[in-house]
Order: sequence, then C-alpha cells, then structure tokens
Amino acid sequence: MKVTELAIKRPAAMTMVIMFFIVLGLFGYQRLGSDLFPQTNVPFITIVTTYQGAGAKEMESQVVDPIEEAVSAVAGLKRTTTTASEGMAITVLEFTMDVDPNTAAMDVQKAVDSIMYKLPKDTDKPVVQKFNINDQPVMTVVLSGDRPLTYINRIAKDTVKQQLEAIPGVGKITLVGGQEREIDVQVDRNKMEGYGISINQVVNRLRLENINMPAGSLKQPTTDFTVRLLGEYKSLSEIEDTRIPFPGGDAALKEFATVRDSAAEATQLTRLDGRRAVAIIIQKQSDASIVDTADKLSKQLEQIEKQLPKDLSLVVALNNAEFISDSLTDTKRTLLEGVLMTGVVLMFFLREWRSVFTVMLAIPTSIISTFLMMYFAGFSFNILSLTGLTLCVGILVDDSIVILENIHRHRMKGKDPEKAAIEGRYEIGMAAVAITMQDIVVFVPIAFMTGMVGQFFRQFGLTVVFAALFSLFVSFTLTPMLSAKLGKKEGVQLFNVFNRFPRLKNMLARSSSLAGRIVDSYKQLLVWSLGHRRLVVGAVAAAVIISLALIPLGAIGSEFIANPDQSNFTVDIELPPGISPKSSIT
Repeated sequence: MKVTELAIKRPAAMTMVIMFFIVLGLFGYQRLGSDLFPQTNVPFITIVTTYQGAGAKEMESQVVDPIEEAVSAVAGLKRTTTTASEGMAITVLEFTMDVDPNTAAMDVQKAVDSIMYKLPKDTDKPVVQKFNINDQPVMTVVLSGDRPLTYINRIAKDTVKQQLEAIPGVGKITLVGGQEREIDVQVDRNKMEGYGISINQVVNRLRLENINMPAGSLKQPTTDFTVRLLGEYKSLSEIEDTRIPFPGGDAALKEFATVRDSAAEATQLTRLDGRRAVAIIIQKQSDASIVDTADKLSKQLEQIEKQLPKDLSLVVALNNAEFISDSLTDTKRTLLEGVLMTGVVLMFFLREWRSVFTVMLAIPTSIISTFLMMYFAGFSFNILSLTGLTLCVGILVDDSIVILENIHRHRMKGKDPEKAAIEGRYEIGMAAVAITMQDIVVFVPIAFMTGMVGQFFRQFGLTVVFAALFSLFVSFTLTPMLSAKLGKKEGVQLFNVFNRFPRLKNMLARSSSLAGRIVDSYKQLLVWSLGHRRLVVGAVAAAVIISLALIPLGAIGSEFIANPDQSNFTVDIELPPGISPKSSIT
C-alpha cells in the first residue's frame, strides 16, 4: 500500500526508480550474448589420440589400454567408450551429473599426462576436450585457387588463420584439406644394403643432424652471450651431403638416395566448385557469443580478402551463426507480435485508450527490466530464455489488468482519480500477489530441476520468474500512477479522441457492439454450464483422459531436442575395407 501511495503522490520519484530499471535493463540487453541453447555442463569428456601408421590392433594394445587404465581412477566416472581406427583412437568418458566437468577435465588431463611415458614414442600428445552443445563450428571458410595446394595451405596458415585467431571470442581454428611442405628422401635399397646401412641408421642420422641445440653461454667482463649450435638443414644440398656412417667408413646420402622438395601425402580432401581448396573451420570460445563472434569474423574476412592474391578466393562456405541469428530474430519478432496483439485484444474488450496505454507501457517496462536480471544471472539470448519472455507476455498482462479493472470501477463511481487508484489497488492487491505467486510456484521448480533437462530449462524458468516479479512491481507502481494521472473524475468518455474521424469511430463502435455480443454469449454459456455441472465435468474429464492416452498410443512422439531445419545436409559414405578414400573421391 505504501509503495502505491508513494507512486501516486510522488510520481517524479517513482518515475526515476522505474527509469533506473529501464536504463540498466537496456544496458544488460546490449551485453547479453546470443546462442542457440543455454550454456550446459554436459558430463562427457573426449580423449583423441593419434599415432600415424598404427593399425587398429596396435592402437588398442599400445594406446587405448594404457589410457583407459589411467582414467579409470578418476572420481565420478560412469562409463568409458573407445573407438580405435587406423592411426586414431577416440575415448569418450561419461561422468555422473553431480561431477563438475571442469574439474573432471583437469583430473583426466593429469591422468593422461602421468602415463605419457607408456605410450609409443611417435604418438601425438592426447587431446582432452569437454563436450559443449554450443561448441559447434561458428563458420567454415574455404580458400581456393589455381595455385599449388602447398602454397594455398601456407597462405591459409600464415595469413588467414593467424589474423582470425586474434579476434576476441575465436577459439580453435582447424585447417582441412591442405598439404604441408615435406622433404622426400627415397633410398635405393640395393645401394644402401651394399654399404651395409639400415634404414634406421639413415633416419636416426638425419634426426641428429637436423637440430639446433643450446651450447651454454660465453661470459666476458662487460657482456654475456648465449651460444647455440645451429644444425638445422637450410637446403636440399645439405641433406644430400649428410654423411651416413657404416662399418669401415661413411657415405653421403646422395650416393644411395634421392632427395626431393615435395609435399606430404594428402589424407584429407577439400573441394569448392570442383577445385582443390583448404577449409578453415573456426570454433568460438566457450563463453563467447556465437552471433557476435560471427559478425567480427565477417568483418575481418573482408579485410583479409583484400590482402590475398587476385587469383585466390576466400568464400564463407558455412555460417552456423546465420541459422541461430534467424531463429533468435524470429523469436524476438514473435515476442513483439505478442505484445502488439495483446494491445489489440485489450482495445477490443476494454474499449478505453487510457487503460490500453497503461498496460502497453507496463509490458515493455517489465520485459526491459527483466534483461537486467538476465545479465546479472549470466544468461544469454537463446531459444529457451526468449521462449520464456514470449510466454510472459500473457502473464505480464494479468497483474495490471486486474488492478486496472478495479480502478476503472471506482472511477465510474465518480471518485477522484487518485482516490480511485489507491482504493482500487488496495482492494485487489492481494489478488495480484496471488496471481504472481502462482506463476512463481509453477516456474521456480522448473529452474531447479536436476540433470540435463534442468540445465536446459533453468534460464527458461528463472526468466519467467524475473518477469513476473517485475510485473507485480509495475502493477503496484506504474499502473496506478498512470491511472491517477490519466483518469477523469466524471468517469470515462469512450472514443472521444476519435470524434474527428467518423469512419474510425464507426468501426470502433461496431467492434464495441461485437465485443458486447461476445460477452453476452459467454454469460449464456456460463449460465448453461452452471446448470449442467455433471455434463461439463464429464466432458472435461473425457478430454483429459483422451489427451493422456495419446502418449502411450504412440500418437505423440518424444525426443530430447527437436531436429531443426538448418537448410543444409551432410552425406556420410562408408567404403569397403582397403579402399582408398582419395581414389574413390577423385
């Protein structure tokens, strides 16, 4: 009661309070990120290990078994699944829902590091990653041209990738389809055996010769120097002149081998419009907004394209942010349409512009203020949080409508506008609180559900709760304040503002007549229902039973997440064992 009297008698002070929430709400709106789904802690961690040239059997015995044995002692581990193929093993660890994925990832990394000495020497360091449902690539960029693939790969690596990595929000960048420069040493087996040299001797000698080593420091009275031994090869001739020792002497590598400047064998293939190309797959950081990151990438790609040779083209082949941005835009448009349609319906039934203006001002005030709490709670604009706001449009109307209707009743009795606003709000205040508490009781448990469902719907439930609480505050302050200032002592004069527009006034008059007939029809239906209670209750019970029966009968399916149409498709082809993918594609 005190806050309503303060709003009516001190409108300037209460306006400043409401503007405080609106300004901070707009501040939070500008800083809220955008994602398709809320951030979730999915209890899955993957370990990817590569061992070039090893078969599936060797990967299992030499790589998979030591890793699975090491991680088996990590707390909270529920299930371990491993897929071993030629040169690669992927181990998926599933943890219980009460385990913090960040802590689990660190424990897994420590366990893997502890058994690195057990893995084969040529094994790449295992990569430990958390699974994130929003960790999909933001954008896939393709660099193509008529130049050699090694040149395109170097430009993609040294120019495109290097500049994109500096963009805030960009995480991992992967190159697919390129070829690295490689020095190819082809030995003549007969000549090599004639010298009594084995292939391992050649490999070890080249490894020892091609290295830079620190050699201590040189100290003088006034200066200190760091000394290094520079042994890395700088030309093909240096490699050819490398002396390979054998029993009784040594021989130059060029005497029994051919050294060529070549490219590594392609294990991945990327094409754009039939031309060989290099794909640049860009992922965002876990806490970055996918839409904002994509916008920054697009601007930077325009600058990079100006730096490239004219015969190279840089094309955005896939931009996942477009689908997310379009989805969020559609949801926001639905929210705006819901607010506008609410105004139309209110105008149709209330038939009084002051009440409609008050409600239409109260709804966006509550929504904008909700953005502030979403920002403080660490939420983002996603399908679920925006769906919660869309659902709130109907809820936000309830509090103000109930209070407005009662204030309107007191005004029609000829009471002073301020007195009508205070008494009208006082009489119906507890009903408005009950309406809000009912919504909170329903949606708060949704926000605190456990498991994956709870993580998804936390933002949905709390967004509705924040909006409902702000709606209650607005209905106790802004709504009675505007009613007191816009109202008239002699009651409400309908459509006076439209006197200068006869056609519009006639149309509104006809709509008023239609609304009256609808109200009369509802009264008749209500009277009939009260007179046939058993029939009404039986019909409702039958409808409930039939609705529930649709689930076990299979008429309504179920899935965790709806399968959205992103306007693209992927083709997976499995070839028979022993068939080269490269030869099949070409």
